[in-house]
Amino acid sequence: MPHAIIRGGDGRRHEVDFEDGEIRIEVYSSDETVEILVEAVNNLAPSDRRRFVLLNIPKHLFSSALGAAALRKGTPGPRRA
Repeated sequence: MPHAIIRGGDGRRHEVDFEDGEIRIEVYSSDETVEILVEAVNNLAPSDRRRFVLLNIPKHLFSSALGAAALRKGTPGPRRA
């Protein structure tokens, strides 16, 4: 079940739950950033109420995390330091 959870600077938790609905994932990359969009497909809600998540990540951090994940074969979830 796809979902996203963030905690804002004010400490409040925000969650997007896509439930069992169909989702679309798009990834865009520039020299400096990687942008990942996850969006509910066929959502009939008005455009300002549709479920989506947009991540904009510095490319060097994304690459480092992806490389570390590739080295952790079979270890699901985030790694704790």
